[in-house]
Amino acid sequence: MSKPELTKKLIADTLKKLMANMNLDKITVQDIVNACGLNRKTFYYHFKDKQDLVCWIFDTEFAALTDLNQDNSVFDELVEHLYKNREFYVAALSSDVQNNLKEHFFEIIFDSSMNKVKEVLGANELEIDEIKLIASFFSNGIVGSITQWAKEGMKSFPYQYSAKLYPITEECIKFIVNRYLEKKEEV
Repeated sequence: MSKPELTKKLIADTLKKLMANMNLDKITVQDIVNACGLNRKTFYYHFKDKQDLVCWIFDTEFAALTDLNQDNSVFDELVEHLYKNREFYVAALSSDVQNNLKEHFFEIIFDSSMNKVKEVLGANELEIDEIKLIASFFSNGIVGSITQWAKEGMKSFPYQYSAKLYPITEECIKFIVNRYLEKKEEV
């Protein structure tokens, strides 16, 4: 691992340790650098702000997970990862300050939703704006559900959670795509 990556990992591990005893909203960059023996300049060399650090933690961990596991859907992998690291993610997603992590989740789920809509369409066609609208609608719903699950402490197991939410989402996407196609035929 390169020195910059080691420094980022040190900062990330320090934030996680601080979050075990302190609300993310209360932790300052100064708290982080004091706890890991670095200075603010070093922190800002690697990260724009505290939320950027939180997103880096997620990106790094989730990228490693998805590289190793090709069996599950992105949604299943996301939910399992959040649950395994729930102490960190419950705190991160319950933060009342700007929450870039939710935007990250949206991008991941949106890409997956776009693929699902295109899969459901098969040989049929819709305008790209219509496909994006459907994907955006479901992505916002899923991100909202995940955030609520986190705020409630992720009490249900990930397989229970995804086993309930994913099939509903998939059936609804099929229904909406078919309704769009029916309306298109009527015109």
